[in-house]
Amino acid sequence: MCEKDGKAEWIWAIKEEVTNADTTPYEVIEYQGGLYAVSVSMDGDGESHDKVRSKVEKWLENTNFVIDKERGLMGHMVYVDEEIKEGLSYDQMILYAPVKLKK
Repeated sequence: MCEKDGKAEWIWAIKEEVTNADTTPYEVIEYQGGLYAVSVSMDGDGESHDKVRSKVEKWLENTNFVIDKERGLMGHMVYVDEEIKEGLSYDQMILYAPVKLKK
């Protein structure tokens, strides 16, 4: 999932040989890559996401990077083993914050 300007969109990785004809009604796009600060929060818990993202932004203050506002925030649901979920008592969400060098 990618979020930009308050709008969320779902993005799936596909193989090189896949075309728009294969994905109709969905459009194939070339995704802009780059550097990301990566963290983990509880899936489905907006408060957890916000808290973790806030910590990432605080951590970035002590680096030579800043959030790249030209690219969207992303999240990836980790479909983990049930034993791990049982041990943690929640599913995990990997959060990606796009970063770039400070100028």
